[in-house]
Amino acid sequence: MKIRSTIAVGIAAVAALALTSCTGSGAASGGGSADGEITGTVTFQTWSLKNDKFSPYFENIAKSFEKEHPGTTVKWIDQPADGYEDKILQQAESNELPDVVNLPPEFAQELAKAGQLADLKKDSKIIGDYVDGGVAAYTYDGLEGTYAFPWYLGTELNYWNMDLLGKAGLTAPPKTFDETLDAAAKLGKLGIATLSDVPSPKSMQIDISDQGKTFDFVKDGKFVFDTPEAEAIVERYAELYKEGAVSPEALQNAGTANANVDNFNKGSVAWTTAGPNYIDKNLAVNAPTLLPSVKVTGGFGEPPLFVQGISVSKNAKNKAAAIAFAEYVTNDANQIEFMKLAAGFFPGTKKANEDPSAFAGTAQNPEQAEATKFAAAQMDKARVPGAPGSGYVDSMENYAKQQIALAIKGDISAKDALKKAQDYANQNVSK
Repeated sequence: MKIRSTIAVGIAAVAALALTSCTGSGAASGGGSADGEITGTVTFQTWSLKNDKFSPYFENIAKSFEKEHPGTTVKWIDQPADGYEDKILQQAESNELPDVVNLPPEFAQELAKAGQLADLKKDSKIIGDYVDGGVAAYTYDGLEGTYAFPWYLGTELNYWNMDLLGKAGLTAPPKTFDETLDAAAKLGKLGIATLSDVPSPKSMQIDISDQGKTFDFVKDGKFVFDTPEAEAIVERYAELYKEGAVSPEALQNAGTANANVDNFNKGSVAWTTAGPNYIDKNLAVNAPTLLPSVKVTGGFGEPPLFVQGISVSKNAKNKAAAIAFAEYVTNDANQIEFMKLAAGFFPGTKKANEDPSAFAGTAQNPEQAEATKFAAAQMDKARVPGAPGSGYVDSMENYAKQQIALAIKGDISAKDALKKAQDYANQNVSK
């Protein structure tokens, strides 16, 4: 099996969601939908989650599962953040993949292609309990079935500087992407920038969906960025740049991680996007004087979904026990306990998201509580941006943003920028 050459596609973009510190505990009923007796040893592998804060959660969950299912033994393994890709490749190639394993969508797709993962749509009776967008992230074109239970999820919200919006007579945040651009035009005439970042192929998927249209990110196996809808957005940004609506930092730092949030924190731009824990974990720490001015709203269109999942090896020796444990780790109660200390993340089941107060803890600032509500409400419509498994990685996204920044400044046309980004992605995708 050419696992090493295929699974490496798209890996670079997924590491950011792996937790590095959180904890929790909890015991709840675990099922086991695969045929067979729930007994024997189950190996369970996580990704960079072994530390003083987090280890007690997994030690407890293993013991509680063993107590509920006498005759089972759970062996927890954790791999460090660095080198996880290589470890998964090594395990898959040597047929030593753990029975239950934490995988992002790109890892899971290539392992599923190689026949390494169990189809949980077939082997589990509860796949319908999970958030639709999370299930979709592990359901792939050309493959029947679903290859992971959604475990912990992230998304993106809109944040507004209401003091700046008020200078253009706006008393409420824009409700759509088009309204945002219209507001940017009004503020630009007053010398106030609204746009803290430049559009990219991923963000344009969201923006175009908010306009009721579709952005065909991949078509016939090729990346497609140069579309009339995408060109229109870049051309509008170029017009807004001339009017002062795009901040200079947005162009200077195109392709730099978190540059839009850092820009917004300066208090000189009116809009940014950020994760659900931005208020308490970033704004309150890095720009506390802005707190009274900032208001949060839900994401536009189909907001992005960032997801980690729990997969089961197709070759698990004790498959019924492995399925039962995967269901147990990701059931409502255990996911809620997990999220209590995983600030900014949300559970992978529908029911667990119904009451975010059960896991979100006490917000330090009122607007943080609002952000949590918005994020929980949009979980089921959020979708993984880009085309999972297509080979679209961060270097392609960054290059695209740099070219689009040139088009916004007027150095090249919108069509040229999108075409160059498209060609770069198609030429550099791993085969």
